[in-house]
Amino acid sequence: MTAESDPSERIRTLLLRGDNVLKKSGGGERLQRALEAFEQAEELAGDETVDPRVRELVARRIASVRALMEGGA
Repeated sequence: MTAESDPSERIRTLLLRGDNVLKKSGGGERLQRALEAFEQAEELAGDETVDPRVRELVARRIASVRALMEGGA
């Protein structure tokens, strides 16, 4: 199975991208960009081959970013 056909590997890449955006970018734009990466990961996490724990991790990341956005952080 290649990285392109392995949802778990793509999810990992998207989570890392979102995390890096949160660490390195400034302003509210960073939150939106991170949320977009996490939402892409969420779509892939719907695949039945993905461990449910990974789906939970993605959901927590999305919830965290949304909370930051609502709090104006």
